[in-house]
Amino acid sequence: MKFLIAAADTGSYGFTLVGDDGQVIATGRQYADKATALGVVSDLMREVGSAAIEDRTEPIEPTEPTAAPPSRTVDGEPDLARIGRSGIPPV
Repeated sequence: MKFLIAAADTGSYGFTLVGDDGQVIATGRQYADKATALGVVSDLMREVGSAAIEDRTEPIEPTEPTAAPPSRTVDGEPDLARIGRSGIPPV
């Protein structure tokens, strides 16, 4: 792997991380000067070995089931006095 440092027509500098097979692995944003771009590359080289892996391919376990909303009926008939007071705006 190698980092390629390049200058843009606008006078800014950026980098690209290229694998041994020549494929682009990552591209950094543009920086105002070459020293800043090199500093970011240096930080990446030093820190990437301690990077954590977060696997987002596994489904997330559901948490506790939520409680059923309170009944809106009284003796089987709609309780019109409570409609709209549940936090759900009336339609």
